[in-house]
Amino acid sequence: MIFTTRNRTRNAAAAGVIALSLLGATGCSAVNDQATTMQYSPSDGIVQDLGDLQLRNILVVSDGDGEPGRLMGTVVNDSSDPINFELSIGGSELSWNIPGGGKVVYDDAPQSEVLVETVSVVPGTGIRAEATDGSESAELNVPVVDGQVPYYRDYLPTPEPTPASSDEATGEATETPAP
Repeated sequence: MIFTTRNRTRNAAAAGVIALSLLGATGCSAVNDQATTMQYSPSDGIVQDLGDLQLRNILVVSDGDGEPGRLMGTVVNDSSDPINFELSIGGSELSWNIPGGGKVVYDDAPQSEVLVETVSVVPGTGIRAEATDGSESAELNVPVVDGQVPYYRDYLPTPEPTPASSDEATGEATETPAP
């Protein structure tokens, strides 16, 4: 009888140890958030909601360190009313009137409408910006990327062409009359 009680105690202890180790191995999700339930931006840019505006994949393409940059991404107006959206970034005050239910795609916009004057940080970091929709504002940390990714290379800001004199524009040579 003594042997039977010892075997039962050992079996119960072994079962308890096995149950605790299974609980420890499988109980991680009970105390930690599951990664698949967290919302994040699956792209290079940021995602931010500002009132009825949805900012999606917002980033700046620039060589950085004092060079100009180009704003990229999309802003969608979820309301039926037009919203004036303003973005203060890198010494530039950019603004757009987005119609109700409309959107602005910065990738398609002319460079002059999305030019960030000075990107004072290096690519791979973020530049501070303030976004306003008229009633709400938010501080943003907008990622800066450079042309190392081939897709972004075409979006690096290019110098604005300087107006040429009429002689240079027509290709005609002008001669200075001989004295």
